Amino acid sequence: MSNHPAPLTPEQSTWRWWVCGAMMFATLLNYMDRQVLPQIATELKDTYQIDDARYGTVGRNFAWAFALGSIFFGFIADRIGPRLLYPVVLVGWSLAGLATPLMRDPQWTRLVEDPNAPGTGPYHWLLLCRTLLGFFEAGHWPCALLTARQILSAKDRPLGNGLLQSGASLGAILVPIYVMVVRKLGGGWEVAFLTIGAIGLLWVPLWLTLVRRGDLDHAPATTQQVEEDELDFLPPAPQPESAQPFDAAHFTRVFVTLFVVILGISLSWQFIREWLPKYLKEARGYSADAADLLVPVYYISAELGCFAAGALVLWLIARGRDVHTARVTSYALFAGITAAAALAPYAPGALGVACLVLAGAGILGLHPLYYALTQELPAKHMALLSGALAAAGWFVVGAVQKAMGAHIKETGSYDIGFVLAGLAPLVGLLALLALWKPAAR
Repeated sequence: MSNHPAPLTPEQSTWRWWVCGAMMFATLLNYMDRQVLPQIATELKDTYQIDDARYGTVGRNFAWAFALGSIFFGFIADRIGPRLLYPVVLVGWSLAGLATPLMRDPQWTRLVEDPNAPGTGPYHWLLLCRTLLGFFEAGHWPCALLTARQILSAKDRPLGNGLLQSGASLGAILVPIYVMVVRKLGGGWEVAFLTIGAIGLLWVPLWLTLVRRGDLDHAPATTQQVEEDELDFLPPAPQPESAQPFDAAHFTRVFVTLFVVILGISLSWQFIREWLPKYLKEARGYSADAADLLVPVYYISAELGCFAAGALVLWLIARGRDVHTARVTSYALFAGITAAAALAPYAPGALGVACLVLAGAGILGLHPLYYALTQELPAKHMALLSGALAAAGWFVVGAVQKAMGAHIKETGSYDIGFVLAGLAPLVGLLALLALWKPAAR
């Protein structure tokens, strides 16, 4: 007689996926709010005195606020749960987006204008809004991941997490197209901020209606169950971590390697995410319409690369490679693909853009490999340690964004940034080869 809990009712099963759909929509809004500014930054440059150096500072503040928000909201979510915290963070970043167009209004911008630098009010208002946006947007991921863990069984979580990630890619793909449509209809740059922010506020009653008090307090009966036909495929139960001796040398190698890996990936992804639309318009001479069509191609390529990296690991394992070798081999290949970004500034015409599109597949393909490597961290502290790694990466990214903004303003050249974006993950590969040794089993 089976001791497994009773299966979920159809209503419960449907409810779980409705919740996942709502979280995917929140992820989409998260990335759309984030990507509107890069897409229209060139249009703001002259009118509101947002030169490249100031734009780099805006990127730095967003990154640093995101790092702090990751730690803060992760800490809070562990203690109060995501049901009420999720609406708070979504209202926070939606209001930050809604407030951004107020940089046009002297009544508001004079509140933050530097008395010694007349005309800087719009810039400082934008800086404030993007700082708040980064801080609150960071709260999305701990809320979403905690909810998915609570409502989904182990076998359903990969699909649920995949839905979350697809929302980010879809948001990045949709923003340029939406901005172009708004422009064709005669709307100003502020329309995108206002509409996306307003939709974010409408998400809150949807969430509170869908997820009621107590729904996330206890997992459904089958959240922890293992289906009968899965039992034969489960590995032997591991030795309790508390009974295993702590290997300080191994932990240090793993942590340092992961830091180098996430730093390289973050530098690549965030530089191109922030500067690609401006580069296409200002350095490559593409029209706003052409840039709005090319940017989605980059993100579509990135999404395909993300799936391809995971498929490659499975293919290599099926052909007899051990898991670690398969991961490192895949990392080496996708780091090599990412290096195409270093060639982009020196390749003529469409070939340079093709290099960037190819690099997008490489960069996002590295992300799932990094997530898999973090599983080597001690399970008891994995969330805290992985969060600290991500925050450290965002802090460095912020400093680089500011420095690159100043460099681009002074020289008019993006070359160093794209060379850095292309080659940074290769340093992670060297760390993997030199430092990483899988723990003894």
